[in-house]
Amino acid sequence: MKEKIALPSELITALDRCDILVGKETLDYFYDLYDPDTGGFYYSISSRDAQNMTPFAEGTCFVLENLLDGGMTLPDWYRDKVCAWILPHHNPLDGYFYEELWGKNTSGPRRDRDLMYSMDILTKMCCVNPLYPLPQERLRENCRDNTQPEYLAGEKEMCAYLDSLDWSTKSIWKTGQKLAMAAPLIDAAGLFDFVYEYVKEKQNPETGLWGEGLGWMNTNGAMKLSSYFCDPMHPYPRVEKMLDSVLTICQGNVPATSATWNWNPFVALNNAIHSMGENAETIREKLIEKGADIVNGAIDNALRLKRADGGFASSIYRATPTQQGYLFGYGLEKESDMDGTVIAGHRLRSTIYSVFDVPCTHDYYRKYETEFWNRIQTKAPIIKTLPAPQLSNVR
Repeated sequence: MKEKIALPSELITALDRCDILVGKETLDYFYDLYDPDTGGFYYSISSRDAQNMTPFAEGTCFVLENLLDGGMTLPDWYRDKVCAWILPHHNPLDGYFYEELWGKNTSGPRRDRDLMYSMDILTKMCCVNPLYPLPQERLRENCRDNTQPEYLAGEKEMCAYLDSLDWSTKSIWKTGQKLAMAAPLIDAAGLFDFVYEYVKEKQNPETGLWGEGLGWMNTNGAMKLSSYFCDPMHPYPRVEKMLDSVLTICQGNVPATSATWNWNPFVALNNAIHSMGENAETIREKLIEKGADIVNGAIDNALRLKRADGGFASSIYRATPTQQGYLFGYGLEKESDMDGTVIAGHRLRSTIYSVFDVPCTHDYYRKYETEFWNRIQTKAPIIKTLPAPQLSNVR
């Protein structure tokens, strides 16, 4: 295995600058979004204040992920409270979790995300088991039911489904999102390698990305599809082409205008590098040459998303009112949201450090731990002051 190379001083300085992305104002923002009735967290200030809006697992998981990454622990009283809220969402008939916010009217990536984030809170953060077998467990045991996608039935059905997806640049993120969220089920159905080979065939051989052209949307698709290039048994194809493309995009004249566009290239790079096994350092060495430029550029892009309420907006234009087409707030111009805050903050910081194989500190919230949980435990109930949002009044 090739030895790690020393990082240039400019890159070390840029990595240190990442600390500006995490701070106490983010904790204050989390406090403002906390719901004392459930133990969950809202997705934005307008979500908190609007009738019919509730906390949900994804936003809650994002907050807890931030807190744990920053060195906090979850007190026992909080673990008990948040688990008591999430466990009743678990459906015995199909093993999915259904939120109050949208009930059982979910499918595809939304349902898969609710399953993933609910399980992350229960098992990874609170060490609590779910109530019923999960969909992927039922698949492994050949207990199929009509709630599971038909494409999981076999290679023929999967191929037809993959052929039906839009692999063009304009839709590559949506296609990648569908496949990334379904990866646990696809693996449980024994179809992971089949999808891996299919996705490889769809790669643009000139860019190492997916779709036509060379822009941020191509890196968005690569980030999602890199879920299938996760280890040396499934290496990222044409990785050097991909590296050249990502560097070109990140150093171009078109800045990233959203938190995801800014973060996604680093996730794709990180997954690709870690899939290369013994060749990882060879790939990373080329990246290090331009490291300071792309890290400083990413930090500058993130800071454009910072808002006065303490968080980051998903876009420079406004907060996000929907996820996978499901409404959860107004998405006001001057407010931030949980998606932007987790991505432009600690996730961007942690992923950048991982790309360059540098350990980063995880204690930046520890000194605020007692104060934060005391405030959370004594917070008064939420009083709703806005009418229920509709898709027609948030666009």
